[in-house]
Amino acid sequence: MKSKLFTERGQALIIIALAAVGIFGVVGLAIDGGAKFADQRHAQNAADTAALAAAYAKVDTLIAADSDPTITTSSAQCDSGNMVGASDDCVALVLAGRDRAGSNGYDGFTDNTIEIYSPPLSGPNAGNANYVQVIITSDVNTTFARVIGVQQTHNTVLAEGSIRHGGDLADGAMIISYDPDPNCSVSGTGGYSVSVSGSSTVNLNGGGIFLNSDEVCGFVIPNCADLNIYSGTINSVGNNIDLGACTLNPPVTPITGQDPVAIPDEVYWPKVPPECSQTPDPAVKLGEIIVGTKTVEEWLIKPGYYETFPQAALVANKSRIYMKSGVYCIDPGGPSHDFDLSWSPVDAAVLNGSVEDDPTKPNYNKYHAYNPDGVTLYIKSGGGFSINSNNPTYLDASTSGDYQGYLIVQEGNPSSIESCNITGGADLHINGLIFAPYCDTTINGGSDPTAEINAQLVVWDIKINGTTTINFNYDPSNKVVIKSQVGLVR
Repeated sequence: MKSKLFTERGQALIIIALAAVGIFGVVGLAIDGGAKFADQRHAQNAADTAALAAAYAKVDTLIAADSDPTITTSSAQCDSGNMVGASDDCVALVLAGRDRAGSNGYDGFTDNTIEIYSPPLSGPNAGNANYVQVIITSDVNTTFARVIGVQQTHNTVLAEGSIRHGGDLADGAMIISYDPDPNCSVSGTGGYSVSVSGSSTVNLNGGGIFLNSDEVCGFVIPNCADLNIYSGTINSVGNNIDLGACTLNPPVTPITGQDPVAIPDEVYWPKVPPECSQTPDPAVKLGEIIVGTKTVEEWLIKPGYYETFPQAALVANKSRIYMKSGVYCIDPGGPSHDFDLSWSPVDAAVLNGSVEDDPTKPNYNKYHAYNPDGVTLYIKSGGGFSINSNNPTYLDASTSGDYQGYLIVQEGNPSSIESCNITGGADLHINGLIFAPYCDTTINGGSDPTAEINAQLVVWDIKINGTTTINFNYDPSNKVVIKSQVGLVR
């Protein structure tokens, strides 16, 4: 009997020993596997933040290089493992990425490696300089798996940061049609993005045309109007520009496949000015002059909030209205009004917001001392505008502050497209940026030999028409800026 008992006890010890090995293995797997999983999550977080830091550093360097020619940039391969002769943007992104990874415990030396590339070496964005790729490989020492000969496990994680380098909207095009989906079944304004028609000669001096749609019919030139583009071209988001049988002189080769833009997500929209909550100081009578046989009053108006602009009484009196420098917030759809910004051409009131101090110039402002820095018309939602040279109009955009370069800013949205008109002629001199991306706009040449429109136009759709010469003169200081953007690719 004793021998039998001793035999059973020996069998139990063997079973317990075998079970212990299994339990030990399960515990070891849980502990070592948990350590590997925890490191993987930590490494992924480190790679994500490193990719973002590298992307920010690259775009910051590209922006700085726009105004500093000593800063070097390159679209060639940037490889953290080979920095010989690297450009400044490459050095910046590699240093920023390594620094951020190091702050998260991955220094590239202690049981881990860090690789940073721009453009990425692999994946769907390989070769695209608008992306930064970070790869972290880490070694995780085991505790229990050593008994079966596994000293380490390994993790490899990858992250990519995306870059959009800000700059001039449409590379400084003179005329920009924002409409992403023009209705090509409708002719003219409200249909095609850009239509150049009539018997006038249209000269674009220093800038071209940008179409924010992929419609082939977005640009149309009926009857081959006389369109001349100097120092610019026709740019389109689409893959084709159909000029039909028309040829332009000088010859123009359209550029297609451009990046579309989204307003306001990708484009800076000027903030609502404080003048929209400020009652303007009363108009001041400056004097009187004799025009022919009539006495004409001269008035000075001042920045602030207006529901009627210019003041109806001054217009009706056929006054000469001079503007003091600043921002004029105009609410044509205010509580008591619903109209477009305009004044009757038969009244012949003069609106002078010019900074010109040369008395030999047609847009001379005898009271230019009140307006040394130009003006901005900020139009609230609810109406368009109509500027007619029959009512002499001389306006120069603000030269400083948040609205530098902006002559007209019109609020709006894609669900409420307004109508805007500019009729050129000898008595119209406007200088600055007209930012009205939700306005169907018509430009008409007047009866005078030449209409000068010194403005960049950002509008919904545009129709250029007339029977005289229209000169669009681009000033690169008046421009819309695309936001620089950085993101994490998932």
